[in-house]
Order: sequence, then structure tokens, then C-alpha cells
Amino acid sequence: MKRQRQPSYEPTAVYALAADMKDRGIDLSDAIGPWRATERRGSRPGRSSVHRLPVVTNERTALVVDTPERAEDVAGLLNWCGVHNLNPVPELVPGQDGDGT
Repeated sequence: MKRQRQPSYEPTAVYALAADMKDRGIDLSDAIGPWRATERRGSRPGRSSVHRLPVVTNERTALVVDTPERAEDVAGLLNWCGVHNLNPVPELVPGQDGDGT
């Protein structure tokens, strides 16, 4: 029996904010803070044969993004906004209201 694959969450709002900041001439790579872009070795190649995953990390939290360029943008945006830590909601499922629907 095949497992149904859940659609992956893509933080399009974050990507759009970073693109808007860059369009306004803000160099996000100059922002100082704990976030940095790096790569993590994938445990096994997936369908697209990805061996390295672009990651944004502050050494406590790691976010996997789709490209190294977006990792740089997200790290810069988090630093520019002064975000030092993220406190994710453990049971949060993207696309659902707070009442579970």
C-alpha cells in the first residue's frame, strides 16, 4: 500500500517579504544576527536526487528551504527583523483554522 504524501508547506509570505526588501534596495546579507544559511547533507537522495538541503539556522532551530538563495534571503530577513528565536507551535498544521477545521 502506498502512503499518501502530504503537501509540503512553503513559506511564500516570507519569500515575498524578503524579495520586497531586496527590491527596495535593502541588502539582507548585511543584517547582523544569529541566523545563517548553510547546507545539511540529506539522509538519502529523494526523487529529485537532492543530496544537500539548504537550511537556515540559529544553532537552536533549523528551517529547511528550497534553494540556497532563499536560505540566504530568509536568514537575512530574520536577522534584519531582529528575530533571535522561533517558537513553533508543535501541533500546528498549515491550512487549518485554530479550531482544527
